[in-house]
Amino acid sequence: MTGRDGKQARDPFWAHAGLAATVMGVGAVVAAVLPKVAEDRVAALLGVGLSAVVGVLALFLKRRALAQADLKAALKVVGVVFALRGVAVGLGLAWVVSRNLSAIAFVGGFFGVYFALQWIEVSYVMAASKDPAGGDE
Repeated sequence: MTGRDGKQARDPFWAHAGLAATVMGVGAVVAAVLPKVAEDRVAALLGVGLSAVVGVLALFLKRRALAQADLKAALKVVGVVFALRGVAVGLGLAWVVSRNLSAIAFVGGFFGVYFALQWIEVSYVMAASKDPAGGDE
C-alpha cells in the first residue's frame, strides 16, 4: 500500500498485536494475583489463556481477510471467530465445572481479556481498511 506521497503506508497490524499482547499479559498477571484461592487462580488463568489464544487467532484471521479485500471473507472471519469463542467458553466452563473450580473466576478471566481484545480487533480493522490514498473521507 502506498499513500499520497508515494511512500509505503504503515501496517497497523503490529501496533495492534503489541496492544493485544499487553492486554493478555496484564490479564495473566491479574488472574495470577487477584484470586485468593489457588483453585480460583487456575480457573481465571484458564479463562485468560483461552481468550488469549482465540484473540491471537482472530487478529491473524482478520489480517488475512483484510489482505484479500473481500467483504465475504471478512464476514466469514467474524462468524468463525465468534463460533471459536463460543466453543472456547463452553469447553472451558465444562472443564472448570467438572473439576469443581470457580466458574465465576473462569468467566471473569475470559471476558475480561475478551472485551479488551475485541476493541483492539475493531480498531485494527478500522485502521487497516482506511483508503490508502487518503483516509476514509
